[in-house]
Amino acid sequence: MEKLKKLFFVMFIAVFPLTAFAQDNDTGIISIYEGSRVVYDDQIGFEEFSQLVSEDSVITIEGIIRRQWCQAPDGRSPLEVIKNYEAAIKSMGGELLFITRDPQSIEIDNEKITKYFNMHRKNRGLATNVVSYNQFPAGMSEFLAARITAPGKEYYLTIASGRGHSAARQADRTYFEIVTLEVEAMELGKVTLDSLREGIALYGKVPVYNFHFETGSAEVLSESAEALQIVYEFMAQSPAERYYVVGHTDNVGSYEMNHKLSYARANAVVRRLVDEYGVDINQIKPVGVGPVSPIFSNSSEEGKARNRRVEIVKR
Repeated sequence: MEKLKKLFFVMFIAVFPLTAFAQDNDTGIISIYEGSRVVYDDQIGFEEFSQLVSEDSVITIEGIIRRQWCQAPDGRSPLEVIKNYEAAIKSMGGELLFITRDPQSIEIDNEKITKYFNMHRKNRGLATNVVSYNQFPAGMSEFLAARITAPGKEYYLTIASGRGHSAARQADRTYFEIVTLEVEAMELGKVTLDSLREGIALYGKVPVYNFHFETGSAEVLSESAEALQIVYEFMAQSPAERYYVVGHTDNVGSYEMNHKLSYARANAVVRRLVDEYGVDINQIKPVGVGPVSPIFSNSSEEGKARNRRVEIVKR
């Protein structure tokens, strides 16, 4: 897989307020751009979806799909809409997978981006009032893909914007579409060779929850043997690659104590992999970050459990 390309735009955009999470059940995981009109709200249900995760890769995911086709307020440009959503996603702690101002040029596996975007998109006939909707995949000029994690759920977002069709005298209007894919979040289960490969390829890191320690201790317990074996096999299959083994904790106790404990646990995993499984010491490096990189709020026991983890991170 080619390395994710990053596009940066240097310009000032006025950011208008977006409510990060919905105030009711009608708006979904992220709110509609302020002042916009929802023209169509298609709740597709549980289906497979080809989710773009970079400009050169797509994965097939099963989840609950929703498509919202909207007309932006007068005077708003497609770029202004997409930059507002980018800011809103970041403010929610979401992960921007990629953003582009030239979606029409993107091809993945010899397929145009419009084919992936069109999955489960309803056919609304040839009426004049749906001309802009029907031509939209070919007319979108701004595009982003993102992922937002919430307790027990993950949401993949695809948001595209563009001008209306000139034939319908809508070229001065901005339209945008939000595709939401709701999937079950990864369980705190056993790491597998496949999950390691896929996680490293897509995100550059994989949390491992079946390294086990006593509370407050860095001793790797015997229940960790399966995880150690899987990580060893993964390392053996890519000996030229280098990885960090990163320890994380919840926020219970002092920062100093948690930082020390997280490093001690990461180092203990590294020592077991090197001393007992024969992994090259130059291939893996222990790092401890304590409580500073949570993936969920520490306000619940579930969140604390998910934050206590060891991650394999590609260098």
